[in-house]
Amino acid sequence: PLGALSPRGQRRIVYVSDPSSIALHYLPDPTSEGDLRRWVDELADARVDTFIQESYTQGWTTYWRNERHEYDRRPQHRRFIPLLDSGVQPLAVLIDQSHKRGMEFLAGVRINDNHGHVSVEQGVGAGARFVTENPQWQIKQAPPGAYYKLSTPLDFTFPEVRNYVFSVMEELVTRFDADGVELCFRDHRYFPPGKGPENQSKMTELVRRVHDLLVRESAAKKRKLVLGARVYQTLEECRAQGLDVATWIAQDLIGYVAPGDVIYSDFNAPYEAFAQLARAASNCLVYPAMLPWSSVRTRRRLAGQPISLDQQRALVQNFYGAGADGISVYNHFVPIEWAPFYPEMLQDFHELRDPERVGRGRRHYVFEPLWAGSAGFGQDRTSTGALKADRIVLERKNPQASGRYRFRICEDLRRARRASLLFRAFHLTPEDRCVVRLNGSEVPTAAIRRRADETRVDMRAPVDPTSRAHAGEPLVPELPGPFSTLWFELQAPPAVYGDNWLEVALTGGEPKAANDVVIDEVEVRVTP
Repeated sequence: PLGALSPRGQRRIVYVSDPSSIALHYLPDPTSEGDLRRWVDELADARVDTFIQESYTQGWTTYWRNERHEYDRRPQHRRFIPLLDSGVQPLAVLIDQSHKRGMEFLAGVRINDNHGHVSVEQGVGAGARFVTENPQWQIKQAPPGAYYKLSTPLDFTFPEVRNYVFSVMEELVTRFDADGVELCFRDHRYFPPGKGPENQSKMTELVRRVHDLLVRESAAKKRKLVLGARVYQTLEECRAQGLDVATWIAQDLIGYVAPGDVIYSDFNAPYEAFAQLARAASNCLVYPAMLPWSSVRTRRRLAGQPISLDQQRALVQNFYGAGADGISVYNHFVPIEWAPFYPEMLQDFHELRDPERVGRGRRHYVFEPLWAGSAGFGQDRTSTGALKADRIVLERKNPQASGRYRFRICEDLRRARRASLLFRAFHLTPEDRCVVRLNGSEVPTAAIRRRADETRVDMRAPVDPTSRAHAGEPLVPELPGPFSTLWFELQAPPAVYGDNWLEVALTGGEPKAANDVVIDEVEVRVTP
């Protein structure tokens, strides 16, 4: 049950740096060895336990260079060329300083990557020659959705593709003193559409080869090397994409799993499904992903401002409640232009690593339709094709219209000083009447406060403008329209620890209103 498990092990904060963002937005050009060591020091000062630098993407190596593979040709990676030409591998510097500061270091490997259109725009092509000059090993078919056409994914049906990616990991593990490897499966498609389930064994074969490689190197280096996997948010999405995560865990092929959406933090995600598998295997740990935004919609409204510390606490409270052993922090650096900037932004990790400290701070749960407003992978869908836009729709033509919305709060509200629930009902007019229930218990009308004039910031900011421009989507996602805000004090009972159900029924309405009522934003605030 939710809330029954405590975190295992000593690793609490896993920080993942993508191939380019820190290079592009934080490190100077050219980058010196001292710059790299100072960057590692900032992570260590924030009490990061495991630092992952993604070191391979689009067929290219990043932060290191060798004879077997091509070095990243994008402009942001040229800042490391003076170091490389002098015989210094930036990756080796990161590893050395991590070890000096007591941090574990893993080399991240992007199994596929969906940023080919960005590097094409930079004038260096969609990736290394292995990717661009072997069309026979690329996935030709694409599901409906313009975003699928923006990249050149490799087809892991072919042994040549699996062998090439394995050769990168072999070089990383044997050449550098890293503590292991993280396999990144955040990007869409490893097999042709609909062929993922029947090809799971092929990807498992690759994972097993990497596992066996690390076992051999562990013996040579006389310490255990770690294999982790960053995967999709649900086991169903993983299976559909050809990732048999359950087998990887059951057969002890991976030491940890980090599930999550590719860009948005989902307060409602059922990460206990991964925790149950991992606890049964005993050797696998679970680190759900904390990402910088709560939805496409909020990125539009707040111009990319990251989630607040109160929201981070709420998110992590649900992670620990679901049986997580810590947090995988990814894309934390994308909104790096927001004050208080790096390295101050990193200091929140001190609090988030400790479940007791999280429980002592205010928590703001935000339940939003993650991908509503995006059509790149199909309307309201993420890159896996999964629909991610939870909502209640009350049809005005139906006199008995009602709907339910699940929201998760891993909270014992009897210990809270105060808690409240707020929801926004789009196209609900001041004349409309409704009944609200929580877990089947009616909330008295007198207890519900309501207004139709909530003031909200809307920066009307573009979201993912490069991809949207290439796909022909409007740069600024649409919002549903006018809304009413309803809120009430939340108490236990009827609220419970874990999953709760908000039910709303329309009992009378404005006769001239034409639009159905949509409820897809729910917030819970808890003050300890």
